[in-house]
Amino acid sequence: MQAWKKKKSLMRAAKFTTVLEPMEREVLGDLTATVSEAIIARAQSAPKDELVQMLDMPTGHTEAPEDPSLARLFPDFEKPGDEEYDGDNSLLRSLHENDIARAKLQNLQVINAALGPTGGVEVTISEEEAHAFLIGLNDLRLFVAAGDVPEESMQDDRDTLVEWLAYCQDSLLQVLMG
Repeated sequence: MQAWKKKKSLMRAAKFTTVLEPMEREVLGDLTATVSEAIIARAQSAPKDELVQMLDMPTGHTEAPEDPSLARLFPDFEKPGDEEYDGDNSLLRSLHENDIARAKLQNLQVINAALGPTGGVEVTISEEEAHAFLIGLNDLRLFVAAGDVPEESMQDDRDTLVEWLAYCQDSLLQVLMG
């Protein structure tokens, strides 16, 4: 991957561009699909409460995900050691997790849209898209880093992927900060 660059224009807002290797583009596309599917599966598995649905209130899971990768994307609302009130974390999770999932999916969609349907390796995004792209990259990195890898040989691949995602994120952040 080439480092991100900022293209300025007199008549239009700045754009941010990079060129990916074909394999990098494929890995990024596959990874966004995998994480999106995991988030969607989590949202769809939420218990349904007919009364809450009739009142048009949001409802979702009350417990943290068991999958360590999803647990990194949907952490508890309270830190260990915080003053706790019985059920606060469960209530907050049930009220907000679906909205958080929706935002994560929108950010991942920005990455997919930037990659394009034709498999092009040049990526060009606006400043607004760059912010969503950064958040999406962070979610991908967290998901991969927390994943269970049974074989030690796969651990090296995972570490390399996490480092590459961190490089993508850092490169875009540096260009955004100017």
